[in-house]
Amino acid sequence: MNTTGKLLSYWQWLLLVVCLLASVLLTENLVRQDVAYARGQQLEQQVANAGHLRSFLETELNRALYLTFGLSAYVQANRGQVSADEFNLLLPELVDLGQYIRNIGVAPDNRLTYVYPIAGNEAAIGLYYPDLPEQWPAVEAIINSGEASLVGPVTLLQGGTGFIHRLPVFIEDRYWGIISIVVDPTELWQELQRLKDRYGIEAALRSRLPDGGYSNSFVGSNTLFYDDSLRLDLSIRGAEWQLAIRSLDPLKGRTREIRLVGYSVTLLLLALISWLTFSRHQLQQSGRELRLQQQYLSTVMDNVADAIVTTDANGRIERINQAAATIFGLDMQQLEGVHWSSLLDDPTEESHLITTTSTPEKVAKTRGRNRFDQAFPLEISRSEVEFNQLKKNVILLRDMTERYKVDRLKNEFVSTVSHELRTPLTAINGSIGLVLGGVLGSVSPQVQQLLQTAYDNCSQLTLLINDLLDMEKLEAGKLHFQLQPVRLAELIEHSLQQNSALALQSQLKLSFETNDHQLMARVDPLRLQQVLTNLLSNAIKFAPPHSQVEVRLLQQQGQARIEVRDQGPGIPEHFRPMLFQKFAQADSSDKKIQQGSGLGLAIARSLTEVMGGTLAYQPLSPHGSCFYLELPLIAAVSSH
Repeated sequence: MNTTGKLLSYWQWLLLVVCLLASVLLTENLVRQDVAYARGQQLEQQVANAGHLRSFLETELNRALYLTFGLSAYVQANRGQVSADEFNLLLPELVDLGQYIRNIGVAPDNRLTYVYPIAGNEAAIGLYYPDLPEQWPAVEAIINSGEASLVGPVTLLQGGTGFIHRLPVFIEDRYWGIISIVVDPTELWQELQRLKDRYGIEAALRSRLPDGGYSNSFVGSNTLFYDDSLRLDLSIRGAEWQLAIRSLDPLKGRTREIRLVGYSVTLLLLALISWLTFSRHQLQQSGRELRLQQQYLSTVMDNVADAIVTTDANGRIERINQAAATIFGLDMQQLEGVHWSSLLDDPTEESHLITTTSTPEKVAKTRGRNRFDQAFPLEISRSEVEFNQLKKNVILLRDMTERYKVDRLKNEFVSTVSHELRTPLTAINGSIGLVLGGVLGSVSPQVQQLLQTAYDNCSQLTLLINDLLDMEKLEAGKLHFQLQPVRLAELIEHSLQQNSALALQSQLKLSFETNDHQLMARVDPLRLQQVLTNLLSNAIKFAPPHSQVEVRLLQQQGQARIEVRDQGPGIPEHFRPMLFQKFAQADSSDKKIQQGSGLGLAIARSLTEVMGGTLAYQPLSPHGSCFYLELPLIAAVSSH
């Protein structure tokens, strides 16, 4: 065993060294490839940017220079017989056509006679080129060559610097004179700088000399022509320029990320091998613990009274507990791989039940079927879990047969007691009422007080029995409803009048607020009156003295909304989920302040739902309660 362990450790270390070397070589190779790719991308971008700059310079300079040829053609067409008035008309138009032109000059017989604009160029008027030793050699050279020439930048006699484009004009092979355009580069260089800033590049310009060499750069750093910057020749009429550009952006490579990932993977491999060595011993111990946990889980599941069924994502049964086998009379061998819907009396309900039990808190009622082909009531709740990245369903099935029997016996008992009590209670209540009314003559004040107490308690008991009977009829679907169009504002005002005496007795004020008295709904007016009376009496019970109970009627999303608001303590948060259940009371002790059966709200909600509406509760801030019911509108005629 020890020899095997040493041999395994040796091969693990050898594998580690090989992985380290392979990872380093692979990482550095990827780094070299990424740097080469980034350089290629940057060069491609530089070529595109250089093309944009070259196109801009060639377009803007050649546009101005072509005007020289146009003017030359006009002079030649008129055989040199162009008057001063004609030049005074032509030159302003030509200057307006060129964006960067400083002036245009015409020098018949080498004397600069016509200049536009004159302002700022007065010193150039009358200039005779042979008298200028610094310019005459260049002028004489273009006369002899007969070709246009662009020189510059040169210092101008009228001040400043510029580029001069000169074109000799010949009429029938006889020299006539010189046409020159002075290009002011100031705005041109500004626009060039904006382009450089936009592209994030550095650029320089220089011109080719007649001897084949190059001048120093007249724009940008001269060093760009002597490093690895990209260089392009510019095609400008009358001159040869060269453009050099270099990107200012750093090389956009992922060297750091590649090395980080590569060497991180290497460290992970080292950690993985070390972990494998350590975990080999732990695996056997974990296996033993897992078996113990499985046994424990099986013991817990098998001691749960409800059926527990686990399925895969497709609903196929993977496991059941002992309770499921007992309830359905089937064992795991019979159910493994079978769809869980086969446990239902109607398997087609499966999709509806899945939707209904979307969360573990939601419970659905259905019917199951056991191996004796007998149907029985079931309650289903469901949870979705994820295990090993696989979705599973845990389905809890509760056999409701015994509970339904108990509920049925309870309901039968309540119904029997209610019916049996109602007749004698009515007789007792009526008899006491007759005595209180003086039918048998006057009685002493002490007896009067005792009879009044008995009468009040009989009335309270009658209300309880009526509530029980109403609930029974509602659950059996035997309560009769007469639905008809009702103007809600009038019905609410009638309810307030009926409860005004109770509010006055409790030192409360009832108020009604609405923006539309014409809202109508199709309801049973007596049943809706019963719902409103219940809500108002509850609000009056719990509202503090000298406060106000408000009723509001409004239209909201095509429905009528009736709100009953009070300033009482509100409903405790823990009790709100049970608020509309039968016999539910926030204070169920014998010493509670307000007495009641706990059936009023349950009956009110059931009545509202039969009439197509909803009844709900929301707390008010900082305290108070708001019960609201919403009913579908059949008419919403504005009162304005």
